[in-house]
Parts: sequence; structure tokens; C-alpha cells
Amino acid sequence: MPLDLAFSIEANDFVDPDRAYDLYWSGVITSKKAFICPGADCSAQVTCANLDKDVQNMKVVPHFRVIGAHSGGCGIPEEAPFKEVIEPAAPESRERQTVDQSIVDVFKLDRPDSYYEERKLDPGADVQVAKKLAKARKPYTPKLGEKGPSGPVYSVRSIVSRYIRYREDGSIEFRRLNILGQDVLYSSIFKCIWEQDLEDLPKYPVIYYGWAYVDRTKNDKAYRIKFKKSLKQGGENLVTSTFVSDSLIDSFKLKNLMAVRLSKVCKKPIPTAFVFLYGQPSVKVYNERNYATFELTNLDMIDVNYDCPLPSKYDK
Repeated sequence: MPLDLAFSIEANDFVDPDRAYDLYWSGVITSKKAFICPGADCSAQVTCANLDKDVQNMKVVPHFRVIGAHSGGCGIPEEAPFKEVIEPAAPESRERQTVDQSIVDVFKLDRPDSYYEERKLDPGADVQVAKKLAKARKPYTPKLGEKGPSGPVYSVRSIVSRYIRYREDGSIEFRRLNILGQDVLYSSIFKCIWEQDLEDLPKYPVIYYGWAYVDRTKNDKAYRIKFKKSLKQGGENLVTSTFVSDSLIDSFKLKNLMAVRLSKVCKKPIPTAFVFLYGQPSVKVYNERNYATFELTNLDMIDVNYDCPLPSKYDK
């Protein structure tokens, strides 16, 4: 049975694959094998596959895989009821939620200050005791056994990763994303940049995607990401782009991941990347010419990929 959650010995906390990936690229986690089963009193070793990969596609997304033997009473191997270490038993009067009500991911636009907090586990500490202490710290109570990862989403990269995962496990039609209190279907949050008129686009931020050229600006202080296809205003094609400054990268906890991807793309014979970004385009005027631009204040709002990680019909 795949695990949606594991206990990270290095982070001394329960993490889903997306958070494990973030913590690895920020330096908190250094080994993809330093995880154990989240079940109470179970010490089965778990590895997070693809934790060290900076490529995202349909076959390469972080996921947990059990490589050790579960304890006798764990219950996870048989998908049987077991004593959960995360969520206390619900009152008997509580009605069972329907699938489409129970699996809504929450997209938070800012990470809490404690997200990358290091809670080093004492080498001599009892891991099962550490699990219980971690449980008491959780601001939310994800439920083991549901398909898909648990917990808030803090980046566009994680949304794309979960979208891919949900398509593969067949649950995409039931999956929704809550943004600023509003629930939307995962399938409706993505918008391809493909010669649409600005007047026809949503009047609020969504995730735009498409192929883009990546190069350095003339002052060599930023990366310019110019989409191959343009947005329109009336009958006018607008060069559509965004910029990632070096200072923005340096202030980003996952700067190693972003710096590696952008640098590799720039060195390609044809420097193109498949880009996702959360935002709302606006029109800027430069040298008496109109441009469609996306302003980035947080690098969690953009994801840069070497190839299109989506099904072929989205590869435009």
C-alpha cells in the first residue's frame, strides 16, 4: 500500500512527499531513506523515491515506498484498520464525508515561518516517542488511508505534482483546490497561454502554463521567461513574459532547485522550458509598445520544467 505520509527522522516531523521534496532542496533533509512508517509503534523503513530529482514528469514525482517490514499490528500492508498516530478517533455522531467533500487541498499563498524549522531528533531518542510529540504539534490532522497527499499546498510545483498524481490514481474528478476560501476543481485551475484575448481571461489569478524561452537580461541580473505564444489585447499580439531576478532567487529557501533549473535551461541549444505560474497578467508599456506581464513576488508561484509534465494534449 503506498503511503501518503511518512515520519522524517531528519525533520523530526510527519511529511507528505511534497514537503519532503521542499525540505530536501532546502537542506533540512539529506537522505531519501531517512523515513519510517507513520503507523503507531511501527518502525518499517520508508524511502522517498525521486527526492533528489530536479525533473518533474508523469513518471518522476516524489513518492514514498516501504522498503522494510511493518510491525505485526501496523495494519498498513493489509489496508486493515490500525491505530493511527495522527488523527484521534472521530465521534460516532459525525457523519461520514462524501469523497468530493473530504479531499480538498488548500493552496496557501505564503508559507508559515515554521515551515523550514529544523527539529533535529536526538540520535539516542526513541522514534516512537518522537512521533507522539510530532502529533501534538500538528496544526491540522491529515487522515491516513485516503488516496493522495495530506496537508496544505504552498507552491505551484506541488499543485502540478498532485495534479499528475491524481490523474494517475484516477481520483482527479473528485479533487478540488481551495484558494482564499474558494473551492475550484483541479482541472479548472490551469489555463494555457495560447493567443487568448485578455478580456476573455479570468479576472483573478489562475495557473497559466506553456512553453517559454529562458535567457538572461541585458544587465545580467535576472532571467527573462518569454512565452512562445502571446496573449492578445483586441487584435494586437502582446509579448507575454515574466522575470526572475537573482535577488529573488537568493531570498528563496529552495534557491538551489530554482537556480539549477533556470541555469540548465539557459545552457540548452534551444533554451526552452515548460513553465507554470500562478498570477494574473497585466499590460505594461515599454518604448511605446504594449506587453503582457506577470509579476512574481514569490518563487513558490512559478514552476520551471525541462519537458511538459502533463499529458500530450496539454503540450502546446
